[in-house]
Amino acid sequence: MQRPIEKPVGTSVEELDTPALILDLARFDANATRYQDAASPVRAQAWLHKTPAIARRQLAWPGIAGIAVRSIAEAEVFAAAGFDDIRVLRPLVTAASRRRAAAVAETAKLVFEPDRPLGDPDCLNDAVTVSARVVSQPESGRAILDAGQKAIGRDFGDPTLLGRDDCSVSAGSAEHGIVSFPAPSRRRDCFAVVRQQTERLFHAALRRRSFRAAKTSNAPEGRAIGDWLQLVPADIATVFTLHDFVYGVRNGFLEATWPIAARGAF
Repeated sequence: MQRPIEKPVGTSVEELDTPALILDLARFDANATRYQDAASPVRAQAWLHKTPAIARRQLAWPGIAGIAVRSIAEAEVFAAAGFDDIRVLRPLVTAASRRRAAAVAETAKLVFEPDRPLGDPDCLNDAVTVSARVVSQPESGRAILDAGQKAIGRDFGDPTLLGRDDCSVSAGSAEHGIVSFPAPSRRRDCFAVVRQQTERLFHAALRRRSFRAAKTSNAPEGRAIGDWLQLVPADIATVFTLHDFVYGVRNGFLEATWPIAARGAF
């Protein structure tokens, strides 16, 4: 992914360069109570997001103790970030990986066998989206986005459009996605006909507006070039491997920018 231009805290989410990986902090923090009544502490599955800053927030939740990663490379990243209770889910199958584990174990507790339950992998659901913009409209009812497979992934299915269950989305090519909007209804009630007749009779001036102005005012939401949309990825872990940064957003404004430090640490 291309590194974005740095934006200050307080920037509107719609002003962030697209495509951008967004974490809705209000939705994420709403999950803080899901483990407080657990019979025993659970480990946060940090391999899902690969982001130390997110893992720190999870460790502050009641009922969370320690993290889980998939590889010794991820363990190295999180240990370097100060985490000292790490379970590695995959076995160490080479002498090199065992030597690396021994080095990490000098500063952090490494666990390779099940010792406590793993946290719910769905804790990020409904909180993660990828923002995108419409870059072209090749035909009515279809829009091309600047977020394709390299920004949203496709291995586990296509994304969905946030708030628009009536639309279909395809990750399309590497660079571009495709949104198909439902065709407008052809049915016109009598009130609509009356309004149109009234406009023709008493507001003829409206018909002389420029083509550009008419197109801008009548373009359905999400179809005009430049429109901002949010895509819900089919798989959280995949989308975090595709971005260098995740933006923590609250109430539509940027609160933090965090590097996905363990991205590519296989």
